[in-house]
Amino acid sequence: MTAVNIKVIGIEYRHEGEWTEVDGFEHKTFNLLELQKGNSLPLGDFELPAGHYTQIRFMLAIPEKEEDVKSNPDCNITFEDAPTVPLFVPSGGQSGYKGIGEFEIIADSNVSITADWDVGRSIVVTGSEKYLLKPVIRLVVTELSGKINGTVVDIADYNATTDSLVVYAYENDADIDIADEVIEDSEGIRFPNAVTSGEVNMTDGNFTLSFLGEGNYSLVTANYTVDADPVVVDVEEDVEVLNGEAKRVDVDTSDYIPL
Repeated sequence: MTAVNIKVIGIEYRHEGEWTEVDGFEHKTFNLLELQKGNSLPLGDFELPAGHYTQIRFMLAIPEKEEDVKSNPDCNITFEDAPTVPLFVPSGGQSGYKGIGEFEIIADSNVSITADWDVGRSIVVTGSEKYLLKPVIRLVVTELSGKINGTVVDIADYNATTDSLVVYAYENDADIDIADEVIEDSEGIRFPNAVTSGEVNMTDGNFTLSFLGEGNYSLVTANYTVDADPVVVDVEEDVEVLNGEAKRVDVDTSDYIPL
């Protein structure tokens, strides 16, 4: 994929038990592939009432009827040397897509919130070759987050043509079974309980996991090959992330012993 384009036509927030539309939001189109590895673009500056927030939802531009998805100029995927493919976004225009995460707005104060879209886990391909957008979105107080800069040190052992590596971050206290995470869930998503994920550069082995809340994480590295289920090739435990800091991690998949 060379681009995953979406058009946001509205933002709503849940306050005092009610969904309220953000006033003054202008329609914006984004290529989600450009908003990775810590890159971000502003949605705008808005005045919201003081209080505790747990959800914000994004309304997307989609055809009114599913059969019209054959031509969606606002939400689509582009490939190198291939036609643009429309992106079907179920309920994206009616109920929107919710970003989950708690934050507090205090009267007469400013707070910066990042909506982190995990692109790798948000695109689902159906058996009919229809591309569905089922976003995985986290809301993070930007100032209260850190990141992980990592390197797969044995990247030369992989075939950059047939292999691709993805690193998934899990909160340390998450009760998960890695074998279950590899299998697609009911939504067609793998590694559904990960906080976020990042693709590994198959040339230099580098990857970035951004906007992580302070705490300890486990990193699960999976290898995707053509026409095969992903295989877990490394697990790094107790990786500590501190607010405002970048944690360096070296991943060596050559000495991994499957659990």
